[in-house]
Amino acid sequence: MRTDQAAIERTFIAVRAALPAVNSAAFDAELARITHASLPDPATLDNFLTGWWRIATRAAQDSEDWQRMHAEAKQIRSDQCPSGTPLAEILARRGGRM
Repeated sequence: MRTDQAAIERTFIAVRAALPAVNSAAFDAELARITHASLPDPATLDNFLTGWWRIATRAAQDSEDWQRMHAEAKQIRSDQCPSGTPLAEILARRGGRM
């Protein structure tokens, strides 16, 4: 599925609805932490919404790639190396340049 950033309205409800299920709990937990402060900071809320809007739009652009990225992150967290060319080999081919 392909979409552009304008397709997802930059509101809390629209962003939350557009998030893949794997991200929903983190969104909810972070929003709860921010809004349960004695005086929520508008700049913090804006940064929160902007960050999650970017995640939602990125995930919507290529949902299969987003799922693949989460699967690879899970492998890395469990000390399993995802398949692919090791960084040392890539750097060696490029003469150590990034």
